[in-house]
Amino acid sequence: MTEIQSEQNQEEKKWARRAHISTLLTYPMALLPFPFYISSLGAMIYPFVMWLSRTKSSYSAKQSLEAMYLQALLSLGYFGFGTKFGDDRVLLVFSYVFMAFLHVIFLGIAIYRTTIGKPHHYPFSFFPLLFSNSKTKENWNELKKKFEDKVEFSEYKTQMEKLDEFRLSTEKDAKLLTDVTLQGLCNEYLHSLSDLRVKLAEDPLSYRKAKQFLNYFPETVSKILSQYIRVSQTVSSPDSEKRKTELNSLLSEVIKTTEQVRNKLKADETLNLDVEITAMKKNIEFGGY
Repeated sequence: MTEIQSEQNQEEKKWARRAHISTLLTYPMALLPFPFYISSLGAMIYPFVMWLSRTKSSYSAKQSLEAMYLQALLSLGYFGFGTKFGDDRVLLVFSYVFMAFLHVIFLGIAIYRTTIGKPHHYPFSFFPLLFSNSKTKENWNELKKKFEDKVEFSEYKTQMEKLDEFRLSTEKDAKLLTDVTLQGLCNEYLHSLSDLRVKLAEDPLSYRKAKQFLNYFPETVSKILSQYIRVSQTVSSPDSEKRKTELNSLLSEVIKTTEQVRNKLKADETLNLDVEITAMKKNIEFGGY
C-alpha cells in the first residue's frame, strides 16, 4: 500500500510540474501569425486541458490553475508592453526579454516547489482565497444541527480546531527541514490531512469513525517533527541519523494511514482501520517517541 501511495503522490507531482512547464509553449506559439500576446494567451489551453483531466480537488489540478494564472499574467504583460512600446523596437524587445526572464524565474521556483510536493502560488494569485472556501470554513451553527448530542458536537468542534492548529505548526516545522526527502513527505502528509479536513467538514458525522486517528496522530506527528528538528540542529551524530530514518518511515506510514482514514470512512471498514492505528501507536511508543 505504501508503494501504491508513493506512486500516486509522484504522479500528482509529475502532472503538477508538467502544467507549469507547459507555459514555455508560449514561445514556440510566437511563430504563429498573431500578435505575441494572443499567442501567449493561446498557450493557456495546455494547462487548461490538464486541469480538465485531473480530479478537481487534487494537487495537480490546483497547480494547473496556477499555471493558467501565470499564463494570463504573461499575456497581460506582453499586451501592455506591446501597446506601450509598439513604435520603439528597441524598448519593445527589451521589455519582452524582461518578461521572459521573469517567466523563467517564476517557473523555476514553481518547478522546485512542485518537485517536493509543496503547494505553489504565483505573486498576487487569488487561488489561495478560492481554495480556502466555505468547505473548510464551517458555519458551526449549521453543523451543530447535524449532531443530536451537544457533547459530541463540542468534541467534534474542539478536534477540528486542534487539527487546524497542528496543521499550521507542522507546516511551519516542515519549512525548517533541510532534508528535501523529509520536506516532501511532510508536504504530502499535509496535503492528505487537508483533504481529510475537507471530508470531515462536508460530512461531520463521519468524525465518529476517524476519532481514534484524530485523537492521536496529528499531535504525535507534530511532536515528533519538532523533536527531530531539535536533534538535527545539534552536531551530526548516529542518533540524529537514526531519528531521520525513523521519521522518514513514520511519515510514510502516517501518509498512508491518513489516506486510509479519508478513503475508508465506512462502517464496515472502520474496525480494521482502528486495529491498524492501534498497532502503529504501539510501534511509535516502542520507538521511544
